[in-house]
Amino acid sequence: MTSNFEAKIQGLQTDALHIRRNVWRALHGAGSGHMGGSSSAADLLAALYFHHLRLRPDEPDWLGRDRFVLSKGHANAALGATLARAGFIDDGVLDQFYAYQSSFGMHPDIKMPGVEMSTGGLGHGLSVGLGMALGARMQGMDFRTCVMLGDGELHEGSNWEGAMAAAHLGLSNLTAILDYNKIQQSGRLGEMLDLEPLAQKWTAFGWVVREIDGHDMGAIVEALDALPLAPDKPSMIIAHTVKGKGVSFAEDSYLWHNNAVTDEVLSRALEQLGDPE
Repeated sequence: MTSNFEAKIQGLQTDALHIRRNVWRALHGAGSGHMGGSSSAADLLAALYFHHLRLRPDEPDWLGRDRFVLSKGHANAALGATLARAGFIDDGVLDQFYAYQSSFGMHPDIKMPGVEMSTGGLGHGLSVGLGMALGARMQGMDFRTCVMLGDGELHEGSNWEGAMAAAHLGLSNLTAILDYNKIQQSGRLGEMLDLEPLAQKWTAFGWVVREIDGHDMGAIVEALDALPLAPDKPSMIIAHTVKGKGVSFAEDSYLWHNNAVTDEVLSRALEQLGDPE
């Protein structure tokens, strides 16, 4: 007999598969886009939107909602696929990715329901999320704020200013999740500008850190269920992931950070991903 936890994990894995398939679908409609970081984030987004975050898709501006900021805005194809599956937007919007006058662009736009911040200029999401978390405290509200960061964007100093301030303010209602796929647009992170020892850096800045396999849905759910990791500190979840996860020719390659998606590429990608059960 399947336990409730196992059933939950299987359901979230199916959600993640739908997200990945629709990432490639959306990019095919546009002709190209950022599949690498969108695919690496799919499991994390599935767990956030279909397990952790308190949201009302039919009331996207509900004041009590949890806030999610996709600071690594180039993964918007994955966010749009998630919002469509959650019911914030119509599924047909996915076929309008990067189209003229479409709200579903290469980066998130607050004109689209469910998007809290227009992102794309890397390094700003954490500080904005900090402001949301501080605002909740000042207003006596219990909504939580979660910010997804890209590893390449941690080269931006503004992230570390935000990290320092969040710890100083003791914002336990703020969580950062790092999609740590270790590859950026031009090459491997360690060759461009290494971030290690990363966990120790966040700890030194006053955060509580938990490292997980970002494709192990059980580990993701357990980490989210443990939030906040401390009663008076912000939480950092370092999720080790694989760029382009799920499609062999795109996995662990900077060449598929952003690339063209032809009919043939789409067919190969969907065949490898398989159909949801």
